[in-house]
Amino acid sequence: MAYAAYREHPGVPRTHVPMNTGSSPFYVLDVTVCCADALRVRRSIAGCPEAGVVRCEPLLHACSSQESDAPCVRLMIRLPLGRYADVLHRLIECVPSGEIGRLVSWREHLARCGLRHGH
Repeated sequence: MAYAAYREHPGVPRTHVPMNTGSSPFYVLDVTVCCADALRVRRSIAGCPEAGVVRCEPLLHACSSQESDAPCVRLMIRLPLGRYADVLHRLIECVPSGEIGRLVSWREHLARCGLRHGH
């Protein structure tokens, strides 16, 4: 299996968050890869300026592909919008398959993690 995008993937937002509004200019990209590939992805992303893996979540339900029954993890990668293409390039370069999920704002990511006001 090559890379697959989740259906709800909105693509790169067209609006830019101004730095002076108090909002964070960072976004979070969800990526699902096999557990065996997670370290390689983390190391590759660590080499991308201003980007980093902020969460690595093992997926306990069946998420195996047709190609493999290996367990998977969801990596949440924090990045500025300007690094989106760099991050995608690094992912595709270092891991042969995976799923690229939603790109959400930093505030939405924090709310999704249970922090109601994004603090």
